[in-house]
Amino acid sequence: MKGFGYFIKPVRKKPLLLVILGVITFLYCYMEYTFLMPIVFGISTLKTGNAFDSIMHLIQLVLSYIPSISPTVFVYLIISVVAFSMVAGLLMSGTLNILNSTLVESDKQKGTFAEGIRKHYLKISRITFLTIVYSVLFTIFIIVVSIPSIVITSASITEKPELLTVAYILDFITVGVLFFSIMFFKIYISFWYPAAINYNKKLFAMGKRAADHSFWGVLFRFLGFDLLVFVFQMGLFYMNNVLTRNNSIVSEFFGVVILLIVNWIFKTIILISIISFVFSKFLAYWNRPKSTAN
Repeated sequence: MKGFGYFIKPVRKKPLLLVILGVITFLYCYMEYTFLMPIVFGISTLKTGNAFDSIMHLIQLVLSYIPSISPTVFVYLIISVVAFSMVAGLLMSGTLNILNSTLVESDKQKGTFAEGIRKHYLKISRITFLTIVYSVLFTIFIIVVSIPSIVITSASITEKPELLTVAYILDFITVGVLFFSIMFFKIYISFWYPAAINYNKKLFAMGKRAADHSFWGVLFRFLGFDLLVFVFQMGLFYMNNVLTRNNSIVSEFFGVVILLIVNWIFKTIILISIISFVFSKFLAYWNRPKSTAN
């Protein structure tokens, strides 16, 4: 199953997947169209110096806000994350079980959603909670690692051109560290979920083992998905910029069609394709003959 087949096969066998994940992506795309795009457009119109100054200003705001979080707010945040994880676990355990059944050639046609909730709800909820916590910590790590490179590069451009060579070297090292750190994080977290759907013990270790077996192939496939989403997203922001320049009815109509409906279709296809790819790779490894799986 290659390319577009990662989307076609599970949807053809279980059309309910398209309905469930389509609703999720529609809600996300609506929020993106209503809130995210106006924010990005507003930030892009601000004149706050060069790009590095803007990034540093944003990082300073984030880092300065973290120590000011009161214990009460922190408790509320934890409760919110737990509540979100429980709701997400309810939906994801059933949905992922449906998708998994399309890839293991299961003869069971009905009840896979309820069966997924019954068997995997607690596991998926716990993994989702940990994923959110790890993602927050990982984001902080990315910000801290990026600061030296941003500071030196900004200084070399505006004040100290003699630091330009050092800035290039540091930027190269920083980009390399961030690239592989992000890829490792994304891949291992993603493979955690099929392990939870198919097994009950040592879930992260089993997902990591499956990912490691074809790590470079998985990395390049993830990179392909990322580039595809990036190019599409840049085109989306560009169209938003063009269409918001005039307030005609025609522009509003095309704004809804292009920025919401087309985005919704694209994101739904990509989401199903990524999940199907991850589950396919995991199952392909653990369903191999014993002699080749070890």
